[in-house]
Amino acid sequence: MRKTYQQMIKCHCDAANTLAIIGGKWKLLLLNHLLQDDRGFNELSRLLKGITPHTLSKDLKELIEDGLVVKTILQEMPPKTSYALTDKGRELDLILTEIKKFGHKYPIQLAKED
Repeated sequence: MRKTYQQMIKCHCDAANTLAIIGGKWKLLLLNHLLQDDRGFNELSRLLKGITPHTLSKDLKELIEDGLVVKTILQEMPPKTSYALTDKGRELDLILTEIKKFGHKYPIQLAKED
């Protein structure tokens, strides 16, 4: 459990428990890409423009620890890794679909830069 969310789960709220696992700037986007297909580290890095390798590695490690993602080391040269959702991670399909629908219905209008 990440330190940031320890206070949240003290409220004994199921929504807070979920956010403690999938909360953060990048995790929902990571899970969304893994829901579509298994991905390698570099592919995820390209898909998530702006994420640092350190943050990507940290978030993937946390998702693995929480049982949402599994890491497979492919036996090829050079060695590659593949990340995939577990059955537990796939349970988030409906949640992610509804979040995407909401985002499509209510797009954010970015302010124009001068």
